[in-house]
Amino acid sequence: MAGRLCITALLCSVALFAQTSAPPDSVKPFPSGLTGTLVFQSDKPGPDNPDARNHIFTLDLAGGKVTQLTSGRNHHDQHPKWSPDGTRISFISSRGGSFDLWMMHADGSNAQRLTDHPAADYDPIWAPDGQSLIFSSERDSRSDLYRLWLKDRRIERLTHHFVGRAIMPNVSPDGRSVAFAAQTLQRLQFWEFQVHVLDLATGKTRALDNSGGACWPSWSPDGRQLANVLLAREPSTIQVRNADGSGTREMPAMPGMWHYYPDWSKDGKWIALAVSPQHHKGEDWDLALAPADGSRAPVRLTSGPGNDRLPDWKP
Repeated sequence: MAGRLCITALLCSVALFAQTSAPPDSVKPFPSGLTGTLVFQSDKPGPDNPDARNHIFTLDLAGGKVTQLTSGRNHHDQHPKWSPDGTRISFISSRGGSFDLWMMHADGSNAQRLTDHPAADYDPIWAPDGQSLIFSSERDSRSDLYRLWLKDRRIERLTHHFVGRAIMPNVSPDGRSVAFAAQTLQRLQFWEFQVHVLDLATGKTRALDNSGGACWPSWSPDGRQLANVLLAREPSTIQVRNADGSGTREMPAMPGMWHYYPDWSKDGKWIALAVSPQHHKGEDWDLALAPADGSRAPVRLTSGPGNDRLPDWKP
């Protein structure tokens, strides 16, 4: 559970279900002076979602409007990511049984299944040129990294039985490196998550040293820094450091809240994230926003029932 939190080309045109329940709630009053759009997942229950399945939404930061993109009573849609040109969204869905990679238009239409494998595929992230997706999968190990080429649906394996799993990939802006998390940091009798960087040209990896567990890495737009979840103590915080692992600093935190899923704005000025008073049980995740320079603690963007998490900025 901590790992997933720290968590045949079949074309299917999927129509949106009728929206019979309200989407997640944005805070009132909504913070002023913001611009941009976040895509995220939420499991807010309602008449059309009685079992609190995860579905995908967007949040307009100019006014706080939430728009629902996917729905359905019997499956999960989660981990959305904008394509580099902002016209498509990749995600994972269980609508075919196990979790597979899917892609849809930015308005939620024309959903297409990209992978079809009995094992679960997770964490899709676009390469900067928009021609491929890198993801983690359990198809031949606890989890390794793979690359799906969209033109011919060819799948390339990037890691082979990586110790402690290889999950949560995030591609550098130049497309040369992939930061990811794996349970390779030993503390006492436990193995904690640690951020690694994979060089796509050579296949070599390097681990970034840390004072405690770290996961969910996110590259800054200029590729010079990485943000990640820091698990050195509870509750977690967000850490920012240089790409080589030096110059670490902790972002100011909301007291008593777990901080997860950092994602940089495209101008590098903001980090979107999610906060919750609990980690494993009794979770209540809300989206939040913090200045990337660490000048103040995050402010909430959503509230109310349901777990709103995994925000991603539209290019």
